[in-house]
Amino acid sequence: MSTMPAPPPRHALGLPAGSIRALLGLGVLGLLWGLALKFPHKLPLSFIYLLFLMLLILAHYFAAHGKSVGHVKERSALGLPRGSIRFLLMAGFLGLAYYLYRTDTAFEVPASGPFFFLIALLLSGFFVGYLLTSLIAFLGGGRLPAWFQDVQAWFALLGLLGLVILVMVYVIINPSLAEGSRINVDQLEAFLAAIVGFYFGARS
Repeated sequence: MSTMPAPPPRHALGLPAGSIRALLGLGVLGLLWGLALKFPHKLPLSFIYLLFLMLLILAHYFAAHGKSVGHVKERSALGLPRGSIRFLLMAGFLGLAYYLYRTDTAFEVPASGPFFFLIALLLSGFFVGYLLTSLIAFLGGGRLPAWFQDVQAWFALLGLLGLVILVMVYVIINPSLAEGSRINVDQLEAFLAAIVGFYFGARS
């Protein structure tokens, strides 16, 4: 008697495996490029924070990507050829490093207190995401339920929306305002660090 083949695993929001991570990674890289092009002479403090976030994303892709996505026969992230996202992220990051080297761009030096607080939020989010996902997978018999993957994805998309807002504030809104009237986005940056760290920890 023939048996029906097991249905393929469902990934977050029904998208190809790794699509949400790809959107987040490309969003952070795009924000770094936007800040570098908008402030070619002295980069704002947010660039340093986002740079650490980008390094975490790259470390995730090259250290845990194969395990977290798996060797599947379905489409790759965002429907692109396999390996495209890692290539785009690395090429974009190396291109950014070369651009900053050629333009001899200065950096705003962060104060130690807020700097270490944001890094602590990023790393804490990463480890909380990893531990919580491991617990849910253990309770689910080794597989994550679809609803939990969707919750993770919606949090990640919320973080992506926050990145878009940051781009608008830094590149469009704040440059048009007087020095004392500019929008402070420190809390939004802290929230995004925790959210993005949580998601990449959860998917590692």
